[in-house]
Amino acid sequence: MKLVRWIIAIVIVLIVAPFVFLYLMQDRLLYPGAEATETFGDLTVARPDLMLRGWVLHPEASDALVVFGGNGMSLSRFASRLGQCSGRAIYLLPYRGYEGQAGTPRERDLVGDGIALVDEAAKKHAHVAIVGISLGSGIATQVAAEKHPQRLVLVTPYDSITNVGSETFGIPLGWLLRDHYESGPAAARLGAVPVYVLQAANDQVIGSARTEALVRLLPRPPVRWDRIAAGHNSILRTDEFCQALRF
Repeated sequence: MKLVRWIIAIVIVLIVAPFVFLYLMQDRLLYPGAEATETFGDLTVARPDLMLRGWVLHPEASDALVVFGGNGMSLSRFASRLGQCSGRAIYLLPYRGYEGQAGTPRERDLVGDGIALVDEAAKKHAHVAIVGISLGSGIATQVAAEKHPQRLVLVTPYDSITNVGSETFGIPLGWLLRDHYESGPAAARLGAVPVYVLQAANDQVIGSARTEALVRLLPRPPVRWDRIAAGHNSILRTDEFCQALRF
């Protein structure tokens, strides 16, 4: 009997251990942070609990592009690439806890910060478009559902971070995660916003099923849906990515 109890205990530990690990590590996995390569520029966005800082490229342009980056992306490091791709004013606001930004990242706060950022850009520019990359596509979709921008560009997007994580780890995670980034319900509220989707054909992070599930939830088909022969990160170095920013 003692041996049986030991076997049962070991089985329980083996079953429970992955869930405990993911629960404890979820913030580090979802929000690994990024280092800044430049000091903050003149962009400031006041929020109820703190002041956020960032950068604006081409600030005198008549139209603007608000960019929400991936979960490990340094916007300051990527700024030159964005500036080469588009002549619009480009608004870059690191997530809370990223690149020296104050605060701790949480989905509700990041979406609220994004809405405030779009409002700030709209004060100075005739038209505002939104770009969401990887994790940032979930923030961008929620923000766009509230603000209805001129257009929305989604790069390697997904229907739900919960679904992405469940596919990655092979276990159901819906009850475990603090932040779910359910893009589907937000996508359904986009109305007539033109959506351009860039999907990496060799994406090892976000499976094609997750992008396709999101596209099915859009109220109308994307105006463009390009499947690029690239990986999850290398798609950002393609000509197609630059062309999407000029869309």
